Amino acid sequence: MAPNWFTRETQSFYIARPETAAGDLIYLHPDKSIPRGSKITVRTDECALFFREGRYIGRLDAGTAQLDTADIPFLGSLVVDRLTGANHFISELFFVSLSETMLRLPHAMLGQYTDRNSANVVSILGGLGYSVRVVDPVRLITEIGGQASASGAVIRELLNGRLRNQLRRVVGQRTQQMAALDVVSNVDAEGFSQMLVQLAAAEFRPLGLDVVRMFDLALELDETSLEILRQFGKQESELRLQEKGARLATQQGFEEFNIVQGRRKALEGLGDGLANGNGPMLLSGGLGANLTGSAGRAAARPVAPRMGGGVLASGAPSVILRAEGVDSGPYTARQVALLAISKGIPLGQLMIRGVNDSPDMEFAADLEPQIVAEHRRRLPTSTAGSTSAPAVAGGPATAPAVSTGSASFDVALTATLQDGVLTGTELEMLANLAVALSLDANPTAAKARIFGLLAGKNVRIDLGS
Repeated sequence: MAPNWFTRETQSFYIARPETAAGDLIYLHPDKSIPRGSKITVRTDECALFFREGRYIGRLDAGTAQLDTADIPFLGSLVVDRLTGANHFISELFFVSLSETMLRLPHAMLGQYTDRNSANVVSILGGLGYSVRVVDPVRLITEIGGQASASGAVIRELLNGRLRNQLRRVVGQRTQQMAALDVVSNVDAEGFSQMLVQLAAAEFRPLGLDVVRMFDLALELDETSLEILRQFGKQESELRLQEKGARLATQQGFEEFNIVQGRRKALEGLGDGLANGNGPMLLSGGLGANLTGSAGRAAARPVAPRMGGGVLASGAPSVILRAEGVDSGPYTARQVALLAISKGIPLGQLMIRGVNDSPDMEFAADLEPQIVAEHRRRLPTSTAGSTSAPAVAGGPATAPAVSTGSASFDVALTATLQDGVLTGTELEMLANLAVALSLDANPTAAKARIFGLLAGKNVRIDLGS
């Protein structure tokens, strides 16, 4: 029989994976009818598998071979199409990559998780790159991919779906151990990757595939979740600063520092406090002890109000008097006042403390309202309101009379002008203080007297602030 197109010479016919499919995990040759005697080229990083009617027939490894039963015995198992005159094999031919193949899990939503730090529910997104290697190509096709042209795509879709679930599982475990912001910081990307590789190996190795490595793991919060955690972190930071400040304030040396730092705020409220009838409490204890500075007064140590400490303003009946380094007493307010009058000593020069206080908690007697009241009641009419009495026969010369109200005002004025500036707010405060101490009849008169006291002094007046 003369040769026809079925029996035409096919020695020049070549079969190989095309370049367009070089990166595919599995490539199916499009023609099931393969001419006898064709040359097939199998690359070094792949193998060729022959299937017939769902049955695995044989495998060719790297190299070039001629498809003939004489050279490849297993081809005899293929059914030869009788229409071809026994010159064609009918077979599905798969090229399977054996090298490490790079795949990608697209960035997508992983789910919602509870932030361990703030208890807020947050959304986490993630994606990664990974590589696989075929260890059993026959099982991979028969167990996962199937004998179809879409076999490689099916395997890739299955891998992505399972790896995404495993990634969700790992992220969920980590959010139970650490804050969500730490999870999405990606500082432990290597640890995440190793866990995913182990989980994938247990699932896919029995199916003929190894997940070799993970890379480019990227986790992040969605914009809403990120803003929620930023606001929470800001509030948490402020609370921690306050907690740290409270701890520092209790350490030795910080009490006086904090009092000095708060002096200006205390002065701003001093005048209003006195005008509302709260003067005695404001001028006793810690505040009065730190407004010293008038001439001739011994420096008083800061005394904070406390229960049962022996300070008269806090309700205790008596005090200890310290003079020339020697303690005496206890004395009542009346006894201290009479002692000052009889000796002609200004109250500002007498240092007292509560009977239960330590020696370093003493302050000037003119800062204790009960003593000042007793002192005023017992002075002669001509000297009422003075902290010093006339000379007593046999006693020392009378000290210059100094009004307690004037002395308190001088303390406030000196403290206010320490920065060399008098603001409008400070002027109003001082004017209210002067009226409350009965130094002036009204704020206008008080301001006039204040400007008179500042005449010739190097003080800048800024009434606009």
